[in-house]
Amino acid sequence: MWPLLLLWDMGLSGIIIEVILGLIGLDFLFRLWRRKVYYVKVYDFSKGHSWCSISDTEQAVHCSVCEHVLLGGGLRCDSCGVCADERCMHKADKRLKCKQVSVDSISMKHQWVKGNLPPESICHVCEEECGNERHFSDFRCCWCQWTVHEKCLPNLADLCNLGVYRNFIIPPNCITLRRSPRGRLRSQCLVASIKEPQWGPQWKPLIVIGNGKSGSNEACHLLSSARKVLNAVQAIDLSDQEPKIALQLCALLKETQCRLLIAGGDGTIAWVLNAVQNLDVKHLPETAVLPLGTGNDLSRALGWGPHIEGAVDFHGILKKIEASSSALLDRWLADIRPSRHLGIRFPGRSVRFNNYFSVGVDARVALNFHLTRQSPMYLFSHRLFNKLIYFTYGTKDVVEQSCEGLENQIELIIDKKPIELPSVQALVFLNVDSWGAGIKPWNMGQEGVFMPKCLYGDGIMEVIGVSSSFHIAQMQVGLSEPLRIGRGKSFRLRIFGKQPVQADGEPWEQGPSEIIIENCGQVPVLTVEPNRSSQ
Repeated sequence: MWPLLLLWDMGLSGIIIEVILGLIGLDFLFRLWRRKVYYVKVYDFSKGHSWCSISDTEQAVHCSVCEHVLLGGGLRCDSCGVCADERCMHKADKRLKCKQVSVDSISMKHQWVKGNLPPESICHVCEEECGNERHFSDFRCCWCQWTVHEKCLPNLADLCNLGVYRNFIIPPNCITLRRSPRGRLRSQCLVASIKEPQWGPQWKPLIVIGNGKSGSNEACHLLSSARKVLNAVQAIDLSDQEPKIALQLCALLKETQCRLLIAGGDGTIAWVLNAVQNLDVKHLPETAVLPLGTGNDLSRALGWGPHIEGAVDFHGILKKIEASSSALLDRWLADIRPSRHLGIRFPGRSVRFNNYFSVGVDARVALNFHLTRQSPMYLFSHRLFNKLIYFTYGTKDVVEQSCEGLENQIELIIDKKPIELPSVQALVFLNVDSWGAGIKPWNMGQEGVFMPKCLYGDGIMEVIGVSSSFHIAQMQVGLSEPLRIGRGKSFRLRIFGKQPVQADGEPWEQGPSEIIIENCGQVPVLTVEPNRSSQ
């Protein structure tokens, strides 16, 4: 009998050894993955132009190859501005050089593109209007954006100073590329290094980040406009590269503080700011916001407005960034620790946010909207349509009262002091003074009464209660005030049943758990209204 036991013991030991070796191998692979270096991908413009359809112009457009007027559409390179019809597209790729991401040169020279000048262009030499002739004429530099008459062109020097937006641009002679190691990606290059141009502290390159495939085409238009004015490597599409990859441009410029322009809603902004906090650089980048979401509460709080009006004016956005002020935005960490169930504790999770965290009826409405947006029947995405869906679910909850009696299903502790809750259907932790697509609840109805303001950089959050969906509607039109619960620096929230929760508009269903909320640092932001934080 003992030989069988010995064999069994040897076999069991072998299994244990294999398991241990397997765990060691997994740990090694995990450490290797953590040390992986990410590279920003960029289209190789030496292979040809980046074509998009022409649909947003009222003036006549000429083909840059045959010089005929393009009737019924055409194609435009969204980097250099060369235009062509479908028959001349391949000829343009071969004959007309595109705006290069990287050049092997010490000095920068103008890169002139003939014809199709912007309306009301002024010649940089004679200061008279140019580009208004009916035939294909005159030139524009796709780097400095200077325009010049064909007859005045010989009077200009070859050197280009990148124009009025030079402090936003990464010069192509400062970038080193390398080929993608994957054969199927021959049209793509990787950014290997960036050399600083030694222009002084005023040089803060701008990185534009947006999701070109989300909802309407506003982010796509913005990225296209950014490629025309900046270096194409500075326009990052989140549908192609994650924020942690996009922000490698900041990592390559460790001594220089960059600026970010994030185009999207509150969820997209929080996603990018999570990656910003993970950067290992001397100066974290300063973030500006272009509101393309439904609520856009951070954009409202920083002074960038509730939404953009009309077409994207990239030149106007750059001027607005130049006139902006720097501030610090608090970020908060919600450490979620699920309760034991049948003696088993399920894995916890951590969520970072910068606008608000809530539990209850407003999260229920956000969760229903989120599930609708994930449905295959959700085919039409527009800001007004999204608000209509929100209104529908809010009205539905007025009747259902799905979160009634929430005060009996949760416990709240602020700065180690237990709080006795009134009758509520939602509890909201506010870091910014805007919530619910523009409501300013904390100081609502307190004119003439001294009350601390809700500031986004003071290390304090305010907590309010909401009695129903109808209460939210009343606050949106100024007919009611929130239930002010308190304010503090640390929070402990116990949830005894399954409840909807959300952080910066990203909702989920949370089971019994304890949620600890504390400050986890600050990130630099750009605001067009100074002194909005308590720095």
